[in-house]
Amino acid sequence: MFVIIVGGGKVGSYLTRALLNQGHEVVVVEKEERKAKMLERLIDRQVTVVGDGCDPLVLEQAGIARADVVVADTGDDEDNLVVVLIAKKKTKARCIARVNNPRNKMIFESLDPDDPVVLISSTEILLDVLNESVNAAQYKQMLASMKLFGKGELEVLRFALAADSPLVGKSLADVPLPAHSVVVAVDRPGGDLFVPTPTTVLAPGDGIVLVVKRHSVDAARALFAGPAAVSP
Repeated sequence: MFVIIVGGGKVGSYLTRALLNQGHEVVVVEKEERKAKMLERLIDRQVTVVGDGCDPLVLEQAGIARADVVVADTGDDEDNLVVVLIAKKKTKARCIARVNNPRNKMIFESLDPDDPVVLISSTEILLDVLNESVNAAQYKQMLASMKLFGKGELEVLRFALAADSPLVGKSLADVPLPAHSVVVAVDRPGGDLFVPTPTTVLAPGDGIVLVVKRHSVDAARALFAGPAAVSP
C-alpha cells in the first residue's frame, strides 16, 4: 500500500516508521526542511518531499496520483481540509485527516458523504484505519460503526462562478463575503485546486469552496451563484 502523509511532526514521524516496518511504501510531505531531515535521520531512510502540502504541484511530486491513502496530519485544520480537497480531486485514495479542533469535524464530514473522510487524532487509531482499509468490505463496515461526527453550525459549500457574475475580475479582498464565512479553496477549470490569497482574481467557471455558518448560507448562495448554487 502506498501512503502519503502530509505533515512530518511527531505523529507523522511515528506513523511513518510504523508503516515502513509493516512493509508499506510511504512518502512524507513536510513544509520545513529541518523537520524533514530530522525525520529521515530518525528512520534512516529517504522518504520526504519538502514543500507545502496545500500546493497541488508538491503533492503531484509526492506521487498523489497513485496513492492508496492520503493522511492529512498537519497542526492546522484549514491546511488538512485543503489537502483532503486536493486529494479527492486528483485521486481515488481514501482520505484520513487529523482534526485538532473537534468543532471542525462536521466541515470534513460534509465534503463527500458517499466516501467520508475518516477523522482521527492518534497514531494508534491511524494505524488501525490504514490496516482496515486494505479490505474494502471491512473499511465500509468500520465507517458505518464509527461515531466520530456530530451536527454543527458550519457547512462547506461549492459555487460555480458564472461567466456573467459581477464577481468575475474582482480580487478576493474586494468580494463582500457574508459574515462568518471564508473561502478556503478555488478550483479553477483546466488548472489545480489552490488556496486563494486576498489578491486572487476570480475568473469565470471558478469553483469556490466556502466554509460558512448556516445562517449565512442564503447570503453566500446569492452572492456567488444565485439560485443555481449547489453544495458538494
